[in-house]
Amino acid sequence: GSLPMSEKSKMLVTPEGTIIGTVGGGCLEADVWTEARKVMEAGQSSIQQFILTEKYAGESGLNCGGVVEILTEPLPEHGQELFRTLLALKDTGHRGALATILTEHPAYPEGQRKFLVCDDGRTVGGLGDAVLEAFVQRLGHTIMQGEKFAVETYQTADGAELKIFLEPILPTPTVYVFGGGHVSFFLVRAAKLSGFKVKVIDDRPAFANSERFPEADAALVLEFDQVREAFDFGQDDYVVLVTRGHQHDQQILEQIYDCQARYIGMIGSKSKIAKMWKRLEAQGIDQPYLDRIHAPIGLNIGADSPEEICISIMAEIIRERRLGKVQSTQRKRSHASRREAVAMSR
Repeated sequence: GSLPMSEKSKMLVTPEGTIIGTVGGGCLEADVWTEARKVMEAGQSSIQQFILTEKYAGESGLNCGGVVEILTEPLPEHGQELFRTLLALKDTGHRGALATILTEHPAYPEGQRKFLVCDDGRTVGGLGDAVLEAFVQRLGHTIMQGEKFAVETYQTADGAELKIFLEPILPTPTVYVFGGGHVSFFLVRAAKLSGFKVKVIDDRPAFANSERFPEADAALVLEFDQVREAFDFGQDDYVVLVTRGHQHDQQILEQIYDCQARYIGMIGSKSKIAKMWKRLEAQGIDQPYLDRIHAPIGLNIGADSPEEICISIMAEIIRERRLGKVQSTQRKRSHASRREAVAMSR
């Protein structure tokens, strides 16, 4: 059915009853909140099935219907090391996989059902079973390479079947904004609101500092011919080129066109981009590399102001993050990025 959340939705309920995150709102979320309070008091996990019938959805104000199972767990103090490590993985660009035993079994009591596998070989937590932990480690190193959850079955020595939930722990994605002009000023805010880390890079100190970009995770002053030496972009990185001139954009592209960034986008008019592509091709840069660059940048929503342009850029970045690669021939060109008055938008 149609549910009010994705499978990645999470909600934390504090001892005071404060909610952080969401599982869709409405009566469903209220029911989950009530269950969370019970779980905290009892110290025992629960799995509940919610059937969102048309009647239930209508009464709760949800425009949806379907069946959802929600795992509610207590977070004891002795489990803090695991979650500190988990957060550190996300913050430092590393990956991991978190395994949770879903099946009730006397050999795996509450507090001994979680096991974190890190991409550097470390593990945190314990399941009290070396064979099971080895099984989870093998699965974990596969799970952490993608973005999909999995539920696997493990047969214990006594013949019981354990359901094990495996969740990839992925780095917080980072948007690298080259150029500290008007669009960047608003783009930093939008990217942070969308759950990205943001780094702003400019060769002018006045346009790359914490006073101008207080919400950025970093504001770096760097000559644009030093980008290759300074950065090693990976699959969790998104590169936005909105510098003050196409000579700088081209200088950066010449250094990163073959990098592993998830997304590369560049502002500019179609005519200027076409001329740049000819120059890059003359330098031996193949068309497949150019095809992966989103240029003109942003979805075509008729954006005009710097604020609107930043929204069109973030919409394209979010689409890339959530829906995957889109071939350049299928991309919708942003009206704002086609404007000849590029200097205004930068």
